Amino acid sequence: MTLEGHEEWVHGVAVIPSTRLIVTASFDKSLRLWDLDKGQQVGKPLLGHDDAVWTVAASHDGRWIVSGGWDGSILVWEVRTNKSMPVSFKGHKKTISSVLFAPDSETFASASDDNTVRVWLRKTGKTVLGPFQVGSHGTVWSVSYSPDGSKLVAGTGEHLFVWKASNGEELFKIEQQAVGAAFTPDGLRLVSGSVYDIRISDAATGDIIKQFEAHTDLIQSLAIAPDGTKVASTSADSTTRFFDLTTFEPIGDPLEHPDVVYCVAFSEDSQLIVTGCHDNLVRTWTVPQSDSEESRQVSKPSGHVMSMLTYHPAPTKGSVISHIYTRID
Repeated sequence: MTLEGHEEWVHGVAVIPSTRLIVTASFDKSLRLWDLDKGQQVGKPLLGHDDAVWTVAASHDGRWIVSGGWDGSILVWEVRTNKSMPVSFKGHKKTISSVLFAPDSETFASASDDNTVRVWLRKTGKTVLGPFQVGSHGTVWSVSYSPDGSKLVAGTGEHLFVWKASNGEELFKIEQQAVGAAFTPDGLRLVSGSVYDIRISDAATGDIIKQFEAHTDLIQSLAIAPDGTKVASTSADSTTRFFDLTTFEPIGDPLEHPDVVYCVAFSEDSQLIVTGCHDNLVRTWTVPQSDSEESRQVSKPSGHVMSMLTYHPAPTKGSVISHIYTRID
């Protein structure tokens, strides 16, 4: 499904939890809300930025949106009213490259081309952690929280940094370019992009578990499915691709776009993704199943008991498959 409305390229997308809404950010200086089921824009564009909107995120409670602009501006919006809040977030001097809410929905982190990362209090606009200086060369491309909110990660043109979210203590640093760094839902692994490759690292030590080539041109963004089974990545090669986080093998064929794909987000049920492209369009796609997912699906037998194979992430490089019997009423 194709969603038309933006007048310039779409550079950010986020799914709003506990709703069927998505929000997109564009170089046309606007944010737009869309109904994921109907494929229609909801209400009027959200206007408030004076320059291109580079990135967007939604709070975990589904009540708030934060957006970052080309000019270093940050705005927080209330989903219920579609209005920006009268709070000033002053500190960054250059483009906001990434924003993400902490699990508490009260604080959020931002990354900027001024080579800093900050954590803000949503209600007041106060910087409560940072700024962290993350080098003098290359952009800070992404920022993300661990699922429990205890760790904060930032990917830059030179390194991947991980800090304690409570006090900013640096836990470790990986000396490799990192685009779109994010934790898996179990919090055990970090997934990041590096030029054409995807890298899987141990979230406790930073040790590399697996690194593999994913694209033929620069990776732009990545997202991990909420069910933890796969990662989706977008690239300047005009594709979105899926990879199994158990086998690290490709899933299905690449999703072809007419131009650079800047951003991607999964729906809460992991069944759909949304992409934003240089051609000004937003697209929704059905997520393909991996071979390992299909092999775990067992047809319902006759009678009232169904046998199911379920996957449980293990605290090592491997995985655990267990057999469960479930009564069907």
